[in-house]
Amino acid sequence: MNLKQALIIGQKLRNWREHVGWSGRELARRSGVAQSTLSRVENGQRVRSAEVVDQIISALPLGEEEAARLRSEVRAAYSATNERRVDAGFSLKSDVVRRLERSVSSVSAFQSAAIPRALRTAEYAKAAGTRDLGLSGLLDDDKRDFRFAITEGALRTWPGDGSVMLAQLDHLAAVSRRANVWLGVVPWSVPLGVVPPHGFTLYGDEAVSVETFTAEVTISDPDAVAAYRDAFAVVERSAVSGDEARVLLATIRDDFRKLAE
Repeated sequence: MNLKQALIIGQKLRNWREHVGWSGRELARRSGVAQSTLSRVENGQRVRSAEVVDQIISALPLGEEEAARLRSEVRAAYSATNERRVDAGFSLKSDVVRRLERSVSSVSAFQSAAIPRALRTAEYAKAAGTRDLGLSGLLDDDKRDFRFAITEGALRTWPGDGSVMLAQLDHLAAVSRRANVWLGVVPWSVPLGVVPPHGFTLYGDEAVSVETFTAEVTISDPDAVAAYRDAFAVVERSAVSGDEARVLLATIRDDFRKLAE
């Protein structure tokens, strides 16, 4: 279900609820669903199945024709969602990301807790318990464009005993000088217009991937990709780059050096 379909269905249900004068609590009680679930449906968010939405439709005093039309829209929307999950709309297959890395010409990544995989040194990756350095082998391809936004907090969060951070920060400074790489650092003193709840990597306009503790989720729904791209643009505006970023990297490096003394 794309965002437009979900919003249209949710708005129709809300309009009918308000038309009969019921509160959200009342409709939730009559339909046998949690009030939070009803709120998600009315706000255009996906719930676990079309049957849940059908319960809400059944609870409303709708005519047979209107109820049938709504049920048809819901079935079509949820059927489309399930089909896309098998594709690339929502995937947990690790090879999906590898294919995207090889095919797209532009990549944008944001991280607030760790160094992006493509920018990690081998020592940092080992200390962090990761082996896959992702796009790092592709940074030499001048035909590709890379944009990385990292919070200062991520640069001051270190794996292991922190001994890998001096070389890691030197590596970031070196990478920032590449013609095909833009590296932005969001200082702790600068407010963010949007606070992403997690790091993410955008592969052109095709997909976005999100790393979790147990998997890497790839989403290619156009509305979702657009939302992440808008979020990255906001973060990007708060970041410093070029010489200003390298000065900040040097300051952080000096702090790590002092810790090691």
